[in-house]
Amino acid sequence: MFTPYRRLLAQPGVPRLFITGLIVKLGTPVLSLALLLAAVDRLGSYATAGLVLTGHALALALCAPFGGRIADRYGPRPALTGYLVTHTLAYAFLLLAPPALMIGAAVLLGATTPPVGPVIRGAWPHLVPTASLPAAYAVDNAVNELSFIAGPLLVPVLSWVIPAQGVVAAAGAAVLLGTALLLTVPAIGPSAPAPPGKFRLAGPLTHRRTLLLLTIAAFGTFTFGCLRIATVASATTLGSASFAGVLMSLLSVGALLGTLGYGARAWPIPGGRLLVLLSLAEGAVLLGGGWAPGFLTLAVLITLVGLVTGPRDAVVPTLLAEHATGRYRTEVFAWLNTFMWAGYGLGTALAGRLTGPHDTGSAAFAAAAAAAVAGAILATVANRIFSSQPAPAQMPAEGPSRETDRIADS
Repeated sequence: MFTPYRRLLAQPGVPRLFITGLIVKLGTPVLSLALLLAAVDRLGSYATAGLVLTGHALALALCAPFGGRIADRYGPRPALTGYLVTHTLAYAFLLLAPPALMIGAAVLLGATTPPVGPVIRGAWPHLVPTASLPAAYAVDNAVNELSFIAGPLLVPVLSWVIPAQGVVAAAGAAVLLGTALLLTVPAIGPSAPAPPGKFRLAGPLTHRRTLLLLTIAAFGTFTFGCLRIATVASATTLGSASFAGVLMSLLSVGALLGTLGYGARAWPIPGGRLLVLLSLAEGAVLLGGGWAPGFLTLAVLITLVGLVTGPRDAVVPTLLAEHATGRYRTEVFAWLNTFMWAGYGLGTALAGRLTGPHDTGSAAFAAAAAAAVAGAILATVANRIFSSQPAPAQMPAEGPSRETDRIADS
């Protein structure tokens, strides 16, 4: 079972790259919660503090593709170096700015976030053999799950020692340290720009299969946003809103186990078909969640949701890596972040509208199930449309010594 992971970790530079990614990704959930606490302390209003978080999240989502484009055009090292400098200044501004400028400082912080995740994800096809890509993206997704499990737990621990503003500074230090460490990792390759050719304004979105995969990812996070609301409503109906935290933890645990299980074996069916099956299974389990008779049943169903969403979230970047052109090898994963954030925001907004103060969350569960089925339909369409068409010039998959791939604008 662990052979694919042993083979992956034996590749030069791979363990160091995972550790670097963990440091940066751990800072993200810590920052999200700490920034809310610091904003409430400084501004004295949850409404205004919410605007601080919204400004940061929107700026991060909207500007992420720009960072990926810079990394593709000028090389990852120059891009990360520039972002490291500007993000350091943005953190200094956030920590020192008066309360009246806190929203603007949060927007600047989100806009200057270094494209560490897209650079790492875009590097995997250059570093490991094609057969190891599922394991690489499985571990990458597992690192995300671990960071969102451990990150919120670190905030109260740190808050016992330092104020919320200090926790924000600690989260920033982790992001900056991880970015600086990534610059020292030989595995991200030389600072070579993308092959010559014209960059399109829409970038990888001009490739229909890529656009469909990104939309499927957005449907996936839409279901997660709905679950945020559905679990709170269900837990409140069952006796305590705090049970929602237990349910979301079980979701993360299930996703972690499912992700590692996906990367531990070679699947007998193509990734596109597996994506359809996982999305359909997710929809079926979510639909059952709206009719769970008690907390134990609901907890089991939520864990099962995690077991199928974890592999699904690893399959999507694997398929993106297989079909992304070399010109957009980093930007495509930056767009993945944008689509996922957009899906999550829309999911929470719609589920919030569908859920009343005394509802059981069944409407939110139904909306999540519908989004999962929609993702399965899109995956089926993508498989049928493109099964007979060759993928665009793909990124090299045998490591950095392979010849540069030929570029085809699609």
